[in-house]
Amino acid sequence: MTTRTPTRTPGAHAAPGSPGIPGGAWPPSPHTDALLARARAERARRELTLGSIRASLEEQPSASTIRAAARRWAADILALAEDVAAKKTEQAR
Repeated sequence: MTTRTPTRTPGAHAAPGSPGIPGGAWPPSPHTDALLARARAERARRELTLGSIRASLEEQPSASTIRAAARRWAADILALAEDVAAKKTEQAR
């Protein structure tokens, strides 16, 4: 008959939580209702924006015009990003 060895060290227990938190208890969540609402709003804005871009691309008559329109969208977004970044840099000074 084969004997089975224990997988845990004898006397081992679950690791305790951090100081002030009883072992096994979840720490308090850093997410507040305001933070979660902000994240939802940002996601909704992103989904609406991407939906608008997709609708614009689907209006194109061919694959080549879709790709050209996508390049224009990308160039416009990069130009906006550069403008916003430059303004933020100026404000930080």
